[in-house]
Amino acid sequence: MEIVFVRHGQTDLNKTRKIQGALFDHDLDHEGRVYAEKAAANFDPSSFDLVFSSPMKRAVTTAKIFTKGQKEIRLDKRLMEFNFGEWDGQYLTELGKKYPDAIDPWGKAAANYVKYAPNGETFAELNERCGDFLADLHQNYPDKKILVVCHGTLIRMMFAHCFTDGDINAFETMANCALAKISVRENIFRTNYYNRVLVL
Repeated sequence: MEIVFVRHGQTDLNKTRKIQGALFDHDLDHEGRVYAEKAAANFDPSSFDLVFSSPMKRAVTTAKIFTKGQKEIRLDKRLMEFNFGEWDGQYLTELGKKYPDAIDPWGKAAANYVKYAPNGETFAELNERCGDFLADLHQNYPDKKILVVCHGTLIRMMFAHCFTDGDINAFETMANCALAKISVRENIFRTNYYNRVLVL
């Protein structure tokens, strides 16, 4: 099985560097749409057997651009972005000043951020739903090539689930419209590439 992940294109919240989790369902902004179309021009969807997408607008729009009308897009709620609870829509830099112990050395939310955002999803919960989705793919489509269009934190955890027992710190957030690929043979996972950018 091969899985290629695509992070969605830019939204207005991405541009302002605010946290954009599951609570904000913004679509691509004009710049994000133009960039996604440029990236998709260097992408061939024809070899994929199946396409899955987060049901959030920014992912669905990106999936439509990348598949070019050639593939059915299956929406799966397990692919929705991480729910940051009370932190959603806020500036991470400001939260870092207020709660420095909840920010990792790379300026991202650390696992203990839920101490200050009690309605947020935990990393363990995200790891569980990523694992559930991957297990379904492995069980039902073991010999297929699959395209998954989703979100930055979610892709980090997909890789963390496969390679670091859910330790998301080992993976950076990919660029908008960047690609990452995992191959699976006999329950052995391998990273083929991560954060591959299609437009320089």
